Amino acid sequence: MNGGKMGKMLKQMQKVQAEMLKLQEDVNSRTVEASSGGGAVRAVVSGAKELVELHIDPELLKEEDVEMVQDLIMGAVNEAIRVADKMANSEMQKLSGSLGLPKDLL
Repeated sequence: MNGGKMGKMLKQMQKVQAEMLKLQEDVNSRTVEASSGGGAVRAVVSGAKELVELHIDPELLKEEDVEMVQDLIMGAVNEAIRVADKMANSEMQKLSGSLGLPKDLL
């Protein structure tokens, strides 16, 4: 491979890296939401998979069934994390397609 082609390839790789970093920052700043118990528990998770909000219907806390409340919280949080994963994967696939890269490369 001659120097010109290598330089062009390196520039393209730097562009891909910059696009990936920009995308990661964008995804990390977004939030997704999921709920359980018919909306009694609602979790909001960032694209970085951090729990940023947790809402619990006060009526749910009056029921005294701690295990049920714990299960609903875990269900909402875990579903929100799954949604955040889907969002991040979808955005990475879009980037991969726009750069003409194989989907499994990113």
